[in-house]
Amino acid sequence: MIEEPLVFLGILIISLIVSRFLLSDNAGLFKSITIRLFFIGVIFHEFCHYFMSLVVGHVPDRIEIKWHNEKDGSRNPRGLVKPGKPLSFLQTFLISFAPLYLSTWLIFYLWFGVVFNPQFLPIIRVFAGFISFSLLLTAAPSSGDFRMISRAFRDDSTHSWYQIFLVILSTIILWLILATFQIYFLLDVFYYLAIAGLYLLLKFSFIGIHKTLDILHSRDYKKPPKVRMKPFTRKHYKPKKPHTEW
Repeated sequence: MIEEPLVFLGILIISLIVSRFLLSDNAGLFKSITIRLFFIGVIFHEFCHYFMSLVVGHVPDRIEIKWHNEKDGSRNPRGLVKPGKPLSFLQTFLISFAPLYLSTWLIFYLWFGVVFNPQFLPIIRVFAGFISFSLLLTAAPSSGDFRMISRAFRDDSTHSWYQIFLVILSTIILWLILATFQIYFLLDVFYYLAIAGLYLLLKFSFIGIHKTLDILHSRDYKKPPKVRMKPFTRKHYKPKKPHTEW
């Protein structure tokens, strides 16, 4: 499980370095090619944001993908997924890093499943290589994504620290369960799903405990509770005429 976060970190660093260099003026002729590949990555990047927004239970207001800069008309691919309401720190974090997670999986699939697979035609393998490179250019969160994470944390820092605490606690509990019962998942994604399940279990458990304590604290134990007793007898049926035969 520890290997996959290291792979994500490596893709993040490579994406930031390669995109910054190839989109600068120092790239020369490669800049025009990189911009076109970058635009393909931007489309996938924004739809990853949109998809993860739906996963965390939020429907964005709109999604925008632009090829030109509106101010000077220059080629500057960029996109935007506008949230419909303020999001929590954990929601913002998952939405911002969704392109990195999904792009990494797709890059490795295209690279080792298609590019180096002799069963595919050469043109398909070359096309898959260009697509994987475009995903690499936009895999890292943008500067706007990092600003949204920082803003979401500052808006409610207490609740943000509470969410971080629940994630750490869920991870520790899962590790103890797996180590105790010697359980191994075939895919790393199941570890993340298990952490998410434990997170939700702890979250709603703490909410239930909090509501129970509020009810207990709100009760006035000095006054005896009013007991409403219902009669244990029922009304007898009285026929108009006596019953004489069956």
